[in-house]
Amino acid sequence: MSNSDKYLLQDIRVIDAASFIAGPAAATIMSDYGADVIKIEPPEVGDSLRWLIPRAGLPEGVENYCWQLTGRNKRSISINLKDPEGQEILIKLVKSADVFITNMPFPLREKLGLRPEDICPHNDRLIYASMSGYGETGPDKNRTAYDSTAWWARSGLMDYVRPSSISEHAWSTPGMGDHPTASALFGAIMTALYRREKTGKGTQVSTSLLANGAWSNGVYLQAALMGVEFPDRSDPPPKHPFGSIYKTKDNAFVSLNMVNAANEWPKLASSLNRKDLIEDERFQKGGLLTNMEELRDELTKEFASRDLEEVNLALRESGATFGVISKAEDIKNDKQFHETETLVELKHEGMPGVFTINSPFNIKDEKKKSPYRAPRIGEHSKEILEDIGISEEQQITLKEKGTIYWE
Repeated sequence: MSNSDKYLLQDIRVIDAASFIAGPAAATIMSDYGADVIKIEPPEVGDSLRWLIPRAGLPEGVENYCWQLTGRNKRSISINLKDPEGQEILIKLVKSADVFITNMPFPLREKLGLRPEDICPHNDRLIYASMSGYGETGPDKNRTAYDSTAWWARSGLMDYVRPSSISEHAWSTPGMGDHPTASALFGAIMTALYRREKTGKGTQVSTSLLANGAWSNGVYLQAALMGVEFPDRSDPPPKHPFGSIYKTKDNAFVSLNMVNAANEWPKLASSLNRKDLIEDERFQKGGLLTNMEELRDELTKEFASRDLEEVNLALRESGATFGVISKAEDIKNDKQFHETETLVELKHEGMPGVFTINSPFNIKDEKKKSPYRAPRIGEHSKEILEDIGISEEQQITLKEKGTIYWE
């Protein structure tokens, strides 16, 4: 294979001994760049993510979309880690690996032999990557967590996205905090691999949903840390015309976010064929603030007189900052997502032509693998066991004992 045909991480083996999303998704990013990711799953039931759709009441489909997104490109081996022989297989895999990822709760790590002191002595070049809900220490260390609680609620994000303090709280969407947190863990792993290049030694890295929630809400948290007093939010704040949401004639919605109003307002007015508003005495100097409800009414009428395509044509090249408020169903037909390869085709025998979401960054001259469907439970158990020197006869014996599993 020539260098031009190689993937950046194709010589890296990752053990994904994690569950659900935040930990495994870091391994997914590594798989996009060619890493050999071995997914460890318990027999028969597999990763809990496989069961998220019915348990969380998410919309059903012909395919398990949660599993396909986070499980792509991986090889699955199903091991009973409570079995001593299962532990022996785990250690053999660890000895062959470069990265070990887990987000199991700390008490479960102790029970299943997944702590650093259980794993790291077997491979001094290993990067042990730990994902947790609330961090490695502190009173909440051992609590179970999801991104909806540790990232969204605990960080203050859940509170402050409400229009007012008397408005109802809104839940985060599935994986909303997990995927950015996974990107942070990926960054920590790659930094540790760089350190290994310099020192020859592995190390431990960690991040948490709590830490990433705080980072995501950093502007407001930093304000609070520096003594800023937040205004009373018993009533929704008045809607500034340059920071509002408008409805189009065909019942779509667009948002304006014109921070540089002095520069952008004339461009918006011109693009809507309303230069008269620029000269309107009501909106001169301080009048923009005094009469902002009147200006908002004027803009509401303008957007309501156009369908979304017309708004796009008028504003796209205007220099005024706006955005279309999309629904999930809209994305698959959005040219920007396709041309930037934010959406890429997923190789899936059962669903030809289906797309998936790419990992959110690119490296010049480093290509990504074409995503391949997520594995069935234990789909690659036999080939992985063969990789680490376990004979076919031994495999059959281990399967009969329930130590390993494949469908």
